[in-house]
Amino acid sequence: MTLSPGVSVVVPTYQRRECLRSLLTALQCQSVPPETFEVIVSVDGSTDGTLEMVRAFDGGYPLRAIWNPNGGRASACNAGVREARGRIIVLLDDDMEPQPGLLAAHMAAHEQADRVGAMGAVPIPAGTDLTLVQRYIARKFNHHLDVLSHAGHRLDLRDFYSGNFSVERAVLVEIGGFDESFKMYGNEDLELSLRLRQAGVTLCYCPEALAYQRYTKNFRSLVQDTMAKGMTSLLLASKWPDVLPQLRLATHDLASWRWRLVRAFLVQVGLRVPSVRTPLSVLADALAHLWPSRADAVYGLTLDYFFWLGVELGERQQRESSPDAPWPERVS
Repeated sequence: MTLSPGVSVVVPTYQRRECLRSLLTALQCQSVPPETFEVIVSVDGSTDGTLEMVRAFDGGYPLRAIWNPNGGRASACNAGVREARGRIIVLLDDDMEPQPGLLAAHMAAHEQADRVGAMGAVPIPAGTDLTLVQRYIARKFNHHLDVLSHAGHRLDLRDFYSGNFSVERAVLVEIGGFDESFKMYGNEDLELSLRLRQAGVTLCYCPEALAYQRYTKNFRSLVQDTMAKGMTSLLLASKWPDVLPQLRLATHDLASWRWRLVRAFLVQVGLRVPSVRTPLSVLADALAHLWPSRADAVYGLTLDYFFWLGVELGERQQRESSPDAPWPERVS
């Protein structure tokens, strides 16, 4: 008789074969015995040879891959969880490099209490090989992790991420897994955290469950993600209107009046002339490189603009598809 593993590592992935290979290689060095965990790679419609690579990979631990048409991270996570046999699910994004004690730390978190959701640490290592935009993201995200690690810090809604996260499989099944209406980038994890809390799950930060994040995106990809987050923020607020004050949507009027005027003008330009969006992002990236001492400000303002452009695009789509449906109003 084959015993079920205690932990199922579920890795959703899309078009990132080499990053995924590094993750699978790192899992060979876990401090727990290989028979205590399994790894399920949920391939979200990749066409870059990911499926074939996983099937040929010999990591010394149980490993299998499933493939589904591209449907977004939420559906890829759910597909992996359905295949899982372990009591504990550990979700890892495909750009993570789990350190040897990661699985042991996640397991320990669930031994200490029931109905726990544990977020592991995912710092982006600093290095001279990082691009300017990668260094910008590393500074921002690593500062976020520093805040999470402060004694007494209580996790807010926007603190949550599921790129290195563990929870009991039974709990995920109980609440219905991820909401698969989130097909674009962003906010599917925040929506999941709301239902976890509603189900009595205690969310905690577990820095011992360490995985280094290999952030490889360029500024254009970051812009696309930011626009998508603007659109999915609206979707989240429409499902959970009570949490609107906790979302970035509530920060619309916190910028200076000068920037709000400029941003509003640029948003209208971006809506009316979609072809201008790429040149604007290219120009901002060029300015950041010409003026590296002000790169954080250039990137920050540009991404703020593209977030609100995404919000406007989401509102327009909603008006066109469901003109009579209620939609969240912004909070100043």
